[in-house]
Parts: sequence; C-alpha cells; structure tokens
Amino acid sequence: MNDFLIIVIAGFFSCVALDFFGRALLILFKIPEPSWGVVGRWVFYMVRRGTVFNPQISDAVPIAYEVKIGWAFHYLIAVVWAVAFHIFFVGYPLFELSYKNGLLFGALTTLAPLFIFMPFTGQGVLARKTQMPLLTSLILLARHCVFGLAMFEAFSWFH
Repeated sequence: MNDFLIIVIAGFFSCVALDFFGRALLILFKIPEPSWGVVGRWVFYMVRRGTVFNPQISDAVPIAYEVKIGWAFHYLIAVVWAVAFHIFFVGYPLFELSYKNGLLFGALTTLAPLFIFMPFTGQGVLARKTQMPLLTSLILLARHCVFGLAMFEAFSWFH
C-alpha cells in the first residue's frame, strides 16, 4: 500500500480513537470535549484575516460552518502528526516502532495545544487561564497519549 494512504489511514484512525476516548470521558466523567466551533472560528480568522493570536475568539461572533471547519482542521492536524510519526518511526526510522514510543509521541503532541492553540485563543500557556489548568492539561495529556498509542497501532498494521 502506498505511504500516503497509510499516513492518511493512521491519522484518521488515531483521531477517531482520540475522539472516542473524549466521548467516553464525557459520558463517564462529564468532562467536556473540545469546542470544535471555537477551533473552527480560530482557523477561519487565522486563514481569512491572518489573525493567529486571537485571545477573545470564544467571544467572537460565530461564523457559518465553524463546527465543521473545526472538525476538519482537527483531522487535518491528525494527518500532519501522522506524517511526522511516519518520518520518525517508519520512513526514516530514527526510533523503534513500539507502544512505548507511540505513547511518548502522543505525550509530546500535547505540547501543541498547551503551547500554541490555548495561548493563541486566550486560554494561556499550559491552560493557566482555564478554570482548572492542571486538570485541563492532564486531560489533554491523556487524550494525546491515546492518540499516540492509536498512531502506533495503525502504522503497525502495515509493517
């Protein structure tokens, strides 16, 4: 199977696993899922107006299709992470393809929301402007660890 298709499958599978885990957290513990509308609104303003830092994005006027844009961006980013995973663990294997490294990879991807998305949307570095910064950070870590494990699993199907 061609590498592009494997990367897309792994990205989508990992994202679905992350979303199922998020849904389980919602059902079992009432932990809310990310607001894909806010993500979509942020992406819209970033692309359309060149506004990357938008700390009041949650209060901005909603745009048409923002939830769909947010979901699409969420899956696009998962595929981008799958490209990185493929480079480091499959294409030019700098590291062993293993559950441990999948878990570590997932944990490292947590840095993106904690140091990019959240600060750029007014939630602070390490979620410090949220109601429960430590819990928010730990939930993100757990979600991304599931993502990394699923990424390993998906790539292991093809090797």
